[in-house]
Amino acid sequence: MAEEAEVKPSIPDIFKGKSVFITGGNGFLGKVLLEKLLRSCPGIFKIIVLLNNAYETEVFEKKRKRLLESNVFDRLKKESPTSFCKLHFVAGDVTVCNLGLKNQDLIRVTEDVSFVFHCAASVRFEDKPRTTMMINVVGVDRVAKLCLSIKNLEALVHVSTAYSFCHHAIISEDICLEKLPISVIRDFEHMDDDRIEWICNSYRKNRPSNYQYSKALAETLIVKEYFNQLPIIIVRPGIITAAVREPYPGWIDNYNGPSGFIAMSVKGVLKTLLVKEGVYADWVPVDIVANTLIVAAYSLLTQKESPSNIRIVNCVCPETKRINWYEVVRICLPILNKYPSNTPFLTPGGVVTSSETIHEICKYVLHLLPAAAYDVFTLLCKFKAIGMIGAYRRIHGAMSHLQLYTTRRFYFTSKNLDAMNENMLPADKEVFLIDQEKINWNQYLEDYVHGVRLFYLKESDESLDLARKKLARRQLIFFCLKIIPVGVLFSYILKKFCTPRFVIARLQFINLQFIRKFLKSILPVEHA
Repeated sequence: MAEEAEVKPSIPDIFKGKSVFITGGNGFLGKVLLEKLLRSCPGIFKIIVLLNNAYETEVFEKKRKRLLESNVFDRLKKESPTSFCKLHFVAGDVTVCNLGLKNQDLIRVTEDVSFVFHCAASVRFEDKPRTTMMINVVGVDRVAKLCLSIKNLEALVHVSTAYSFCHHAIISEDICLEKLPISVIRDFEHMDDDRIEWICNSYRKNRPSNYQYSKALAETLIVKEYFNQLPIIIVRPGIITAAVREPYPGWIDNYNGPSGFIAMSVKGVLKTLLVKEGVYADWVPVDIVANTLIVAAYSLLTQKESPSNIRIVNCVCPETKRINWYEVVRICLPILNKYPSNTPFLTPGGVVTSSETIHEICKYVLHLLPAAAYDVFTLLCKFKAIGMIGAYRRIHGAMSHLQLYTTRRFYFTSKNLDAMNENMLPADKEVFLIDQEKINWNQYLEDYVHGVRLFYLKESDESLDLARKKLARRQLIFFCLKIIPVGVLFSYILKKFCTPRFVIARLQFINLQFIRKFLKSILPVEHA
């Protein structure tokens, strides 16, 4: 008799009765991943969350309380409040041996854990090279070494970035390696700051920041040292943006990347944006990234193909569904007026240009000039300057880091992501959505703007009517301020050139010209 075909387990099934260890659980992506595992995998036994640099009791409790009070868990608190008893928090540090775990916590991790999600990272482009390399490179080495001691490890999911090898013409899901020797990569903690900075400047190539380079070095370290020892899968998300569905459409809790652009646009602070023609917004909603991490672990256990073919996954928007930056701006402009801020600086809107010269001029005229006027006004009225010029200089610094994504087009392949999606059960495809083909960009961008206002700026919907009235008045004031100089100029021209004799002469000339045209139109034309 033929052997009965084995039934493929669902995603919740593989986590049933298992324990999970998460680093970076109090970060943007980590929170969504944590909430999703608790809500959609009810059979999960335990989730251990590493709180970085929280050895002091007061710091530990503060970080723990801040995480649990996040509105990312509001839905879970209503639907399954008992799920929180599965959470266990431990203090540690990803940059030290055994992650700095206390002995009892280390035993708990090595004895009980089956799945590890490494989400902890330094994502600030302006961080010092030492900080970036210690967290993003040395930290990965520490996590991988710890995983070697975990007795029942089934999957280690490492979060990288789709831009780790952004200097390549096509960013594929193939294994790519940096030339820097492993001995040097592992020696960052013993180097002085100048040496680390020299290495970054010498080997970074044309990557825009050390962040992308550090992720490439981490991938190199994983491939060379751990691929044959551990069940590892690397997930490379694009630009992580607000949630498309879960826990709430538009949920956001930070100002990184496009979220900062939208927040500043809602506030009327951002008035100019440099965008090149044909450049796409490589956005991936945070809940889709979290789902991809979960599905990646699932694929390591259930994918029929050789694991080596699915070890790197580009979590990016498919080519057929990508949206360009000009389309994003076109869709967002009316939405910004629909969801205005309670306390705007200027009115939403501005100049979107592909000219660097115009962009630089606009930064002075639309940013620094109003900021200077505002600072002078507050200094005279309140005897204290708000410091808008300083704020704009910081904003310009952040914009310079992000211009890579608005001025350069990237090409990705995502066959492994497609294979993971095909490997899922139909029911799992709905619960753990990773297919961005189903995204409606118009609806998503409205939810995004609304979510920035609601979740990040903390401005409730009850205040919308009043905010819209304030915006209408402000728009009228700014319209008048634009019209007054035009009116003054027009009045000057009339007084200077339009004397009574000049006006009568012009009217007589116009009438004479009109009479001649009229006669030509009614009289027959004589032919020679």
